[in-house]
Amino acid sequence: PSRISLGIEGGMNLQTLTGKDYWGEALGNRLLAGYGGGVNIIIPVLPDLFLQPGIMIMNKGAKQDIISDNIVKKVNLLYLAVPLDILFRPQAGNGHLLLGAGPYAALGLAGNETTKSGSSSTELKVRFLADASGEPTTYVYYKAIDAGIDLLFGYEFYSNIYCRLNSQIGFLKINSDYGLPNDRTSKKNLGFGIFAGYRF
Repeated sequence: PSRISLGIEGGMNLQTLTGKDYWGEALGNRLLAGYGGGVNIIIPVLPDLFLQPGIMIMNKGAKQDIISDNIVKKVNLLYLAVPLDILFRPQAGNGHLLLGAGPYAALGLAGNETTKSGSSSTELKVRFLADASGEPTTYVYYKAIDAGIDLLFGYEFYSNIYCRLNSQIGFLKINSDYGLPNDRTSKKNLGFGIFAGYRF
């Protein structure tokens, strides 16, 4: 449509945390399956060119094998994300191609870190603090604000159903500062998802 229209969508994503550990070594995290969903609107700017702001609830985090495969640590982080994409939407066949890119900002809402060894499992809740120096170790700490670039590629059918592949590449360090000397820790969100939606 060449008018403002609303989209509702949901899907699955694969997330990890990239970056470095305390010693500056690359993080060896694996992908963690998560979910996402939300709404967006498309606002016509030029023929085939739209502005697409959205609001998403996104599950992010990572999976990590500690020492060996016997101990698995999972970080689950729930975010409210606001992407603002420039969307190129030309006609292609019986529908429209979707190509988009733009910035996103996200706010951490909740989270936990579970460590599983054999049949035993421990869980710590996430608290969002920029500086966790001297905070109790009964929690794990992350910064509340994430931001980066949002990329999408998809197809919208004439039935108003659309599917898209999506990637969010975080630019900000989300690990809290612990005030440790020579700490080179840097954790950034990276994720890919597949979403289906309906446009009204």
